[in-house]
Amino acid sequence: MSGPDEAGGLTPTVVRASSLTGLGWVVNQLMNLAIYIVLARLATPTQFGQLAAGSILVTTGGLFADSGMMAALIHRRDRLQEAANTAVVATLLAGFILSLIALAASPLVGLFFGSHTIATVAAVTAGWILLRSATSVPDALMQRRFSILRRVLVEPLGIIAFGAVSIVTLELGMGVWGLVLGNTAQMAIMVVAAWALARWRPRLRLASFGLWREMVGYGRHVIAGQIVGVTGGQLQRAVVGGLIGTASLGQYTYANRLGLRPYDLMVRSGSYVLFPAFARIAHNPERLRRAFVRSLRAVCLIGMPLGLVLIPLGEPAAVVLLGDTWRPAGYVTMALAGYTGCRSMFSLCSEALKGAGRPEILPKMNLLSAVSGPIFMLALLPLGLTAVAVGVSASAAVAAAYALRKASGVIQLPGRRMLHEIWPPAAAAAAMAIILYPVEHLVVNADSHSTGLGVALLGLEGVLAVGIYVGALGVIAPRMTAELFGLLRAIRARLMSRRVAAEAPREGELPPATTPAK
Repeated sequence: MSGPDEAGGLTPTVVRASSLTGLGWVVNQLMNLAIYIVLARLATPTQFGQLAAGSILVTTGGLFADSGMMAALIHRRDRLQEAANTAVVATLLAGFILSLIALAASPLVGLFFGSHTIATVAAVTAGWILLRSATSVPDALMQRRFSILRRVLVEPLGIIAFGAVSIVTLELGMGVWGLVLGNTAQMAIMVVAAWALARWRPRLRLASFGLWREMVGYGRHVIAGQIVGVTGGQLQRAVVGGLIGTASLGQYTYANRLGLRPYDLMVRSGSYVLFPAFARIAHNPERLRRAFVRSLRAVCLIGMPLGLVLIPLGEPAAVVLLGDTWRPAGYVTMALAGYTGCRSMFSLCSEALKGAGRPEILPKMNLLSAVSGPIFMLALLPLGLTAVAVGVSASAAVAAAYALRKASGVIQLPGRRMLHEIWPPAAAAAAMAIILYPVEHLVVNADSHSTGLGVALLGLEGVLAVGIYVGALGVIAPRMTAELFGLLRAIRARLMSRRVAAEAPREGELPPATTPAK
């Protein structure tokens, strides 16, 4: 019997799911942006830096707790009930153990940053590892069936909880502890919501040590790559916070929130559905190649301008939205302009390699990224915080080139064919940034006006940026311009359609709920 991947139903499902998850992400980020605009006026850069430094072990610990179970469960095609129950036991047990380890290591974190407050934050946030591990299995089950519920319900509920608790506690003068309580409330709400919406209940007696070993055999490569990659990101925090200062780490953290939002859009709307889609067609090499080429084209057409528009608009956007105190974060945002396009290609290659059953390549890719980032940052450290951020963009470019080369070998796609998809959007986006920069910094100066007028001017400049980009792309590659409009029309049609993706599991999926065996 042919499944959706064979019957031609996979492409509409992917387009619909990526469109809806992208829309959900945009709505979530607008909510997040509104909250952080308020928080930027209630908390200082130092307090945000204390939170970033104190929670430095949490993300890496969460990945260790996952142990690759999430990726292995999404990739799996048989014994799904046993696999899901095995993953529940493995992730929760690992999350508990790693939370204890993080708690024991909290004094070392405080010692590195030279702050008792940071040590206490590290101790309190150690429990976040367990909370994050509790969402791994329900998230994986929803991702398997291209469910949009995480984007449209789970994440918004968490954002609302975070904003409400953080704003109230900061108003009460709790400082960094208000941010800690806000994040804790967000994670707790998301755990409850994820399990409520996954439509599956565990039967732990089905867990199997033998199946755990089998899943780890696949997942260990994925998780190794993720751990190396996240460790590289944490090393970047350590470089900024340890060698420049906690206040600069706060500026850098906020710049990441602004500058990496375009990348998050690409990953949250694309990668969320690309991994399960690639996994379903991996047995058909020609179809996998075509899917990769279409995905690379879409990533470049959208990701390149979303990133490079930060060169002219990053600094004024930070000042208009957050206040003049955060101007250094604006300069860092500008320096991160190259990250979105390059890292989106890196992410696409990662999803393709996982789907193709070659996860053992991921640790090497992420190791290059993790090592090159701090090297570039340290080399540029004497030039200041903005130059350090330029090093992050340079590292992303190096990692993307290596990832494309590895994907080229696995998918059997010539490098020149990839370059043919990359250079026109990159050139058009660069032209857009070059033309728009003097418009903003010599004529408009959005950051010199009131907040309302400044936002309006930035919006108009955004529309102008789109026009310049489309015009430049039309000159460089008319065919791509037509495909860009076709892609946007397809997304619009899917969003307007009343036929929302069915939440019922497809062939080979877990049933909506399980009942005890008689």
